[in-house]
Amino acid sequence: MQNHSSKKTSMPHRDAAVRRIPVFVGLLLILIPLAESVNGSVLWGMNYHSPKLMSQVGDMVAWVKLIAVCVGVYLIFKQKGALKLLFKNKWVSNILNIFIAVVAFIQVNLGFFDVAMDMVLTDNTDYFHKEFEIGKNTIYVHTLDQGALGKAYHNFYLKCPLPLHRFELKPIEQTDWVLDLQLKATDVGFGVFNGRGEFKHDIGLNGINCT
Repeated sequence: MQNHSSKKTSMPHRDAAVRRIPVFVGLLLILIPLAESVNGSVLWGMNYHSPKLMSQVGDMVAWVKLIAVCVGVYLIFKQKGALKLLFKNKWVSNILNIFIAVVAFIQVNLGFFDVAMDMVLTDNTDYFHKEFEIGKNTIYVHTLDQGALGKAYHNFYLKCPLPLHRFELKPIEQTDWVLDLQLKATDVGFGVFNGRGEFKHDIGLNGINCT
């Protein structure tokens, strides 16, 4: 009789533990994408191979984060009071409910915006990301072009190699947009020319190196 009654009392605890799993997974699916987004760089600054590759990885990560957050919201809010399974305190669970709802709402909206922008800009990765070999240096040029929404710029970086095929970008200078950008080595750095060979900017590398 004692064994039979102990089995009955253990079943609710086992059921509660099983019900906690989807809630815990849902929290992870919302909070991990949030942590990656707050960091501000793709996969916490992995910086593997090239900025162009990381931009393409970032496009895929945006899709994964959007799907993960949507699944996380479903797992948490599909059953009423699900967070009470993890936090018995009523105030804690209510505050966490509001926090998760707000965070999820912001992430879903930003996620849809990122995905939409990526779909528009995916075919132009070569335009936004260029690399030039200037002597022994690799110069990375990131073009910021908002189209009709604002002015276009070029951000110049010195691309420095790191172990495991990673890289570090050291800022050099920002200039106005140049059509069909080309770079040519100079005594102190490099010159910026347009596609017709017309000189536009002179940029020095004094004090900027990979050491």
